[in-house]
Amino acid sequence: MTATILKPYAPSRNVSQAYYIAKGQKTLGPCTLDDLRNFLAYGSIAHGDLVMRDGEQQWRPVASLIEIAVVSENAAPSERGGLSFLPRRRTVRYRDYDRVPKDQRGSVVLGWLILGFLIFPPLLWRGAVSIYSHPIFSSKADENDYLRVWPRWPEVAVTLMIMLNGILWWALLAHGYEWAAPWMREFMDASKGLREMF
Repeated sequence: MTATILKPYAPSRNVSQAYYIAKGQKTLGPCTLDDLRNFLAYGSIAHGDLVMRDGEQQWRPVASLIEIAVVSENAAPSERGGLSFLPRRRTVRYRDYDRVPKDQRGSVVLGWLILGFLIFPPLLWRGAVSIYSHPIFSSKADENDYLRVWPRWPEVAVTLMIMLNGILWWALLAHGYEWAAPWMREFMDASKGLREMF
């Protein structure tokens, strides 16, 4: 007599856990962990709203989920538990680089920063405004096929670039004045001589 062991069907791809959200008098779901994170990022749900995993019977606050408690190093201070007086920035996630607005594309902003630093400072300022006010997207995708977002350290780098650029332009103008001052004096003296003649 032989025994047959039946294995439950296990799909080859990763099946994510399903969650249900209690929002006021409504129950939303099922949704994925990515959906929960997006709802939190957009402010659609708060850390105090109730959530339940598929198969569980008890509702719990969103903040008590271990999956949500793990935050990345570049999360907003309010998500890390610190104080923040600034509103959270909403992040739209893209899968197609061509759909990203021009002022949020990493290659465009990087071009503005380089050209602005070397040649035309208003481009540097334009790139800085983009970095300070929007997330900047790379053309590379993460493990979920969303485009990667630049980390926060470029904001500090751009601030230093602006300060260094200002010092260099001030030095260039001061050197240019020293170089052009004798010629300007000669020109002024010549124009005074012409005025006295007439």
